Amino acid sequence: MMEIRTRAPGYLLKGREETLITRVGTRKRVNAGLKKIMIVKPLTRYLLQGLFLIVPFFMKAQSETAIKRNWADSINQLLYTDPNIDSKTKLSLADSAAQIFNKQRDTCNQIFSRILEARYLDRIGKPDSALVQLYWASKFYRQRCDSLTLMFLFSNLINVYLSLGEFNRVDSVGRIALSSWNPSWKKKDSRFSILNNLAIAQASTGDVNKATSTFHQAYDEAVLDNFAKYEQKALINLGSIKGMTKDLDSAYFFFSKAANIALKNVDKYEYMTLLTNLANLDKERGRYKEAIVTLDSTYAMADRLKNVEILANVQNARADLYAKMKDFEKAYDFLRKYIKTHEQFLNEERVKAVTEMMEKYESEKKARQIQQLQLDKLDASLKTERITNTRNHYLYLGLVVFLIAVGSLGRLRYVHRSRSAIQREKDISEGLLLNILPSAVAEELKLKGHAEAKHYDLATILFSDFKSFTTISERLSAKDLVEEINFCFKAFDGIMTRYGIEKIKTIGDSYMAAGAIPDMNTASPLDVVMAAIEMQQVITNRKKERDEQQQPAFEMRVGIHSGPVVAGIVGVKKFQYDIWGDTVNTASRMESSSEVGQVNISDATYQLIKDNPQLVFTYRGKVQAKGKGEMPMYFVTLAA
Repeated sequence: MMEIRTRAPGYLLKGREETLITRVGTRKRVNAGLKKIMIVKPLTRYLLQGLFLIVPFFMKAQSETAIKRNWADSINQLLYTDPNIDSKTKLSLADSAAQIFNKQRDTCNQIFSRILEARYLDRIGKPDSALVQLYWASKFYRQRCDSLTLMFLFSNLINVYLSLGEFNRVDSVGRIALSSWNPSWKKKDSRFSILNNLAIAQASTGDVNKATSTFHQAYDEAVLDNFAKYEQKALINLGSIKGMTKDLDSAYFFFSKAANIALKNVDKYEYMTLLTNLANLDKERGRYKEAIVTLDSTYAMADRLKNVEILANVQNARADLYAKMKDFEKAYDFLRKYIKTHEQFLNEERVKAVTEMMEKYESEKKARQIQQLQLDKLDASLKTERITNTRNHYLYLGLVVFLIAVGSLGRLRYVHRSRSAIQREKDISEGLLLNILPSAVAEELKLKGHAEAKHYDLATILFSDFKSFTTISERLSAKDLVEEINFCFKAFDGIMTRYGIEKIKTIGDSYMAAGAIPDMNTASPLDVVMAAIEMQQVITNRKKERDEQQQPAFEMRVGIHSGPVVAGIVGVKKFQYDIWGDTVNTASRMESSSEVGQVNISDATYQLIKDNPQLVFTYRGKVQAKGKGEMPMYFVTLAA
């Protein structure tokens, strides 16, 4: 997946010197001042001397603030270049920089640090947490911040949506980013990355023609701006698209052009990888001799560079090639070589990991030794100072007692803060767990380490969806779009809580909830219907407000069906409570067959609530539902 990279806004920190000037008046005032000093008690005099000793500590604190600021600035710039260190370390550095900027109330640089955090959260497999950081950044982004920071935000938002497989959101955010692009900006690498990511999303949704067109646009712009890096990436992507559609000649053409650029830029690893791809294409086209020549050339280069990974890939390709040629003896021979070389590659990776661990250990050990030497030197200095300055013994003793008291107080506060922080983190963890799982399921998970799926004979499923979401989203900025969706879903969450209904999940702009699970005694079918009507009232009122402000507003369809379901946890690492069964599919069809502003219910739900005097039902007849045939449906509203 591509990434857009922009440079963090830089700030020049200017130091400031302050001078304390004491002005003395007449000789009479001087003498009077001396007389006052002479009658000061010895203990008071020591305290005054101690005060002058403490003043430098405050000056040092002010200096440390500037040092921290410079450090955080350098961390932002370093991480923007994406150095070759592990993502968890980079994540920790970005978080430290963000905290420094937060304390100094530097919102723009804090936003940039949070975007960097999101980048590395996504890389370590936590796209949901990355999305939280990006939503925060979009919420607090201001016009005075660097415009390219906004592009950096868009690019990482696109990357996270690609990780989550939400390709429609990639498309909408990508188009917003491109429409916001200023042609005068010189750092066009961000634009090329957005175009490539947009095309990847289009290809992933099956729109190959649109993806091809977007990749061509990225290629043409890269050629125009002489940007070889993204020219090469666009060609590789075009070759991949053609390979997917079995247009092997075109794929070969694009990979060949990309290989020439890689060779020109001395990108040997990419060049060898492309040669391997070209050999595979020759194999698929029946050009076996040409494939062998290309693989031999690749193997020779990889052998010179001692690149075991490429050597293994070439041997594997040779094995496939000879198998295709029905020369099974050579195919078996190269397969055996591939297994041996691949094992060597894995061993080298293990050795590399152990070496890095040992280097890190030695570095930390050396740092501790230096720290101990510094402590020993400081201790010797203190002893010498006590011997040579015996006349100030009581002063230093009092100062040491004072510092110990301050240190003890600081230590107590630190312990208290640490315990409070641990408790807060525990509460946050509990809250997050309860936010994604029902309380009963969460307790079962904590006690057993797993939770079993359960069958429910009767549950009522609710689906909602915004009409023309893509069209409306294109008319809103990313910030306004997120705020509007958050307003609606937050209101829905409150309604679900009041009626005791379990929110299952949101799927893009769709909202899904269920009554009578996981506790069958809560949220009857009537509760779910009443909640749905209240949801429509929220959207209707919101639309009136937005129309008065001449702002785009959402309209919504709701569908409800009742029946048996199975509910349980999906996944091992990222738990998600979900429900399955034909009832869920039917509820979804009720929503898609509904109309704007209406709550559409199935006959099964109607039979459960038809005698309630609070409701009015409008029979729609049998309506065609996708995959279900004709089904009786009803619109339900509150009685006047």
